[in-house]
Amino acid sequence: MSLALNRQRIARSFADPIAATPLETDARCARRRVLTGNAPIKIRRMSPSHDDKRRKVHEMYTGKQQYKCFGSILTSLEIRGFRGVADLTLDFQSPITALSGLNGTGKSTIAQLACCGYRRLPHDWGRHYVKDYFPVSAVDPQPFSPDARVIYSYSDPKEIYPQQVTVRRAKVEWSGYKRQPQRASYYIGLNWFIPKIERRDFSVYAARNLSMGHSRPFDSAVRSHVGRILGMAYDQLEFIEVRHGNKKADLATATKGSSRYSENHMGFGEGRTLYLVDAMEGAPEKSLFVLEEPETALHGDAQVRFAQYLVDVVYRRRHQVVLTTHSSAILGELGRTSVVYLGRQADGALSATTGLSTYQVDSYLLKRHQGRATICVEDEFAKTLLNEIIRLCDRHLLAGISFLIVGGGEQIPGAVEVLRNAGVRSVGVCDGDMPEKVRCATAMAALPGAQAPEKEIFSDTEVKDNFKQAPYLVDIAEVLASVADHHEYAKALAAHTSTNVAAITTEACRSYVSTRSPNEFSDLVSFLKKELSDRR
Repeated sequence: MSLALNRQRIARSFADPIAATPLETDARCARRRVLTGNAPIKIRRMSPSHDDKRRKVHEMYTGKQQYKCFGSILTSLEIRGFRGVADLTLDFQSPITALSGLNGTGKSTIAQLACCGYRRLPHDWGRHYVKDYFPVSAVDPQPFSPDARVIYSYSDPKEIYPQQVTVRRAKVEWSGYKRQPQRASYYIGLNWFIPKIERRDFSVYAARNLSMGHSRPFDSAVRSHVGRILGMAYDQLEFIEVRHGNKKADLATATKGSSRYSENHMGFGEGRTLYLVDAMEGAPEKSLFVLEEPETALHGDAQVRFAQYLVDVVYRRRHQVVLTTHSSAILGELGRTSVVYLGRQADGALSATTGLSTYQVDSYLLKRHQGRATICVEDEFAKTLLNEIIRLCDRHLLAGISFLIVGGGEQIPGAVEVLRNAGVRSVGVCDGDMPEKVRCATAMAALPGAQAPEKEIFSDTEVKDNFKQAPYLVDIAEVLASVADHHEYAKALAAHTSTNVAAITTEACRSYVSTRSPNEFSDLVSFLKKELSDRR
């Protein structure tokens, strides 16, 4: 091979964006210059995708990388006696934590307490105290219980035990702040950006008499991020100093083509996004940002892109972000460990569940009975058995799922294929006695046992013993001895006990499942989680 051809081949291999790495050592660069005859080679660096960044952020938060990447990041909160949060422990399993749930489940309470977890940095403008968010007044004499406290846990470089600090009320004042680590903390509530037009700022009522001072352009990265989120092509974003008498302020302005306008003529979503992105890009690295419902005034696509920006800014600047949200568009762009669903139990206690899929959160929030994920089964008996198995192993998996009764086991793979081609997340679960070509088809699994579920259930010793007790008082073997078709088992028992088929089916399946360990069904449930999840 000629020297010229060899140089071209080497140049092409080095210019390959997949082979190229962002970090190039001097030695490697020198070697390239020698091999290619000192010809300059332009190496195109591939920007990581959103999924890549999301996975990388998770890796950065794991094990030994956690403190190295994020410093003394909040790893958990133990909250006792604040408003409606009587007793809750919340583990932060990601540097981005999205708190979702119905109104009144304590999202804002948790977010505000998180913001009180750090001492201010030197020369910082201030810090957040518990008293700032939980003021005592004649109207609200007890926003917290007498023994209220919050225990903050932080990542520790020794990686043995996390650093813990308890903040509690000592007579009148709150104590414990001095032991907290230092970090810049920002609480971005709905009141953080109020359009000047709504608060009758002097830049509005004295608009004709304003004098303008110096201008400060926004960083080009801020302009790029804001434009991407909102889908706008800005030519310029800047702060312009305006004065009226002894008053002065900075007014954000935007230029698009021949049009120039100030924040007094921006919508709420545009203005809030501009100020928020500017804060996140200008804050010290490894800051804490607490965001209240950032989806406010943003359309659906902008919410998606904003969530992608949060992943990006955490990836680049190592911030910790805690946000409250009701937006499935935002939740869908975050990793599984970033989503925390807050729910009230029957006794009023608060629970926090991490890792729900977006459609499951939607089901809780909107009370949907028909979900956006479908499990195809043969008949009502298979549906009931699978329902009880899921309820035992992971009841949250039931949220947002609908069952489709196909009517024949061999038709289930075809039904799954049709649904998937239509864009519906779906799987099939056939009876255990189906042939291998059905059980091993794409997105298929089988119920436990090697025979039909009716035979499996009604031949089980625990189920037989249960039906011998009140209120049924029946010998299953005796009743079913003359029934040839296993599909008729539940009907025969219902007739014998003067009850309905659904009651017999539910009782039998529940009795069968409840006497077994969840480990017996772990493979089946893991399959369902993997196939029906909307997270990558």
